[in-house]
Amino acid sequence: MEQDSRLAPGRIPLAEHRRSLRELMGAVLDSPHAPGVATVGLERARGRTLSRDVTSPVNVPPVANSQMDGFALNVESLAPTPDGAPITLPLGPLIAAGDEPSTLEPGSARPIMTGAPIPAGANAVIPVEETAVGRFAQRTKEESDVGQQPSDLTFTLAPEHRTEGCFVRPAGSDTECGDVVARAGQVLTARLIGHLASVGVAEVEVRERLRAVVVSTGTEVREPGEPEPDDWRIFDANSFLVSAALEDAGIEVCARLRVPDDPRALLDDVGAACESARAHLVVSTGGVSAGAVEPIRQAAQMAASPLRLAFDKVAMQPGGPQGLGMLAAEHGEVAWIALPGNPVSAYVSLEMFVRDALAAPPRARVHLPVRTQTGASEPSPEGLVQVRRARLNADSTVKLVGGPGSHLVGALALSDALVLIPPEVTRVADGDIHEVMILR
Repeated sequence: MEQDSRLAPGRIPLAEHRRSLRELMGAVLDSPHAPGVATVGLERARGRTLSRDVTSPVNVPPVANSQMDGFALNVESLAPTPDGAPITLPLGPLIAAGDEPSTLEPGSARPIMTGAPIPAGANAVIPVEETAVGRFAQRTKEESDVGQQPSDLTFTLAPEHRTEGCFVRPAGSDTECGDVVARAGQVLTARLIGHLASVGVAEVEVRERLRAVVVSTGTEVREPGEPEPDDWRIFDANSFLVSAALEDAGIEVCARLRVPDDPRALLDDVGAACESARAHLVVSTGGVSAGAVEPIRQAAQMAASPLRLAFDKVAMQPGGPQGLGMLAAEHGEVAWIALPGNPVSAYVSLEMFVRDALAAPPRARVHLPVRTQTGASEPSPEGLVQVRRARLNADSTVKLVGGPGSHLVGALALSDALVLIPPEVTRVADGDIHEVMILR
């Protein structure tokens, strides 16, 4: 592939790495041990991915109903009365939302509540606020009829009152029987679950989640909360950060490992965890750079290693070093995504590449003015897409948070957006407009 002249030498375009990850995960989904299908109730369906289309078995609403509290009538009964003149109609029984469908006597009107079925013979609703009644008296639980409701209806006739269908919700106006309510591949959000429930669907077929093993490498890393006399060692943020991000993307994290800088121990521990969980995916952090101690690289280079990885440097900061490939396991091949070891680099890589490969819902992207931290311009490396952490402001701008350093987890925690600085930009001026990925 021809080198993009805007990119630093030896770096590959972000789109190329993204495409490679899609192909890697596509191979897993096409394999014999790909995730299957499960049937779940709606109460457990949020965040799951549909495996087949769902069609509505009913009309919603099932019958025409009232859009307003008011009076149901037939507009033909208004014909003899000119516009602007008062008209009085006798009233029949009140219709509540829970009442069965009923009928309207010709030449009359019936009090009707919002959502109540339109009686046969009626074709419009006059809002109660537009009549002499003004508002309905409250009917108590013990009352069986209209109670203090008036015996007749008087209102001044207006042209809009003659409109057939006025304030009537037709049957099927929300959803018609046979409509496709949700399609295979859609992620079940609260809104979509509400729609499915509204058409009477109680269970859906979803794809089983991809099962992942998360690996944090480094002898210098210790478990949070672990008693440790060597207080120079750092706590493991990566495995918790990556696990949470993967779960947010719809992945089932089956194991979270912390392994030392020992390639053989790495392969043994990860292989055992993958077999136990019948994992589809390993996501590791660290061990992919050009240092003397890089256990992921070393594990892939060992003789007869079950791990086959390719390593690239992506034209991005942070998150340049990346690896991807397959681990041969007894239950089948397991995709391996090797991320950089610094926490911000790992997280940015997840957002920029991995979520897409896992078919997670895409983040919203907009172009917004960027506010620098001090108002002065800030540098950006030539030839690399710099990804800066930022916070969204109420005035539709974003403000950079922290510096570009890939170890600044505190600044990452304060951010709710990523600003993508193009490779040809070497300084970010206050007010410059750039693409922003929304993390909310």
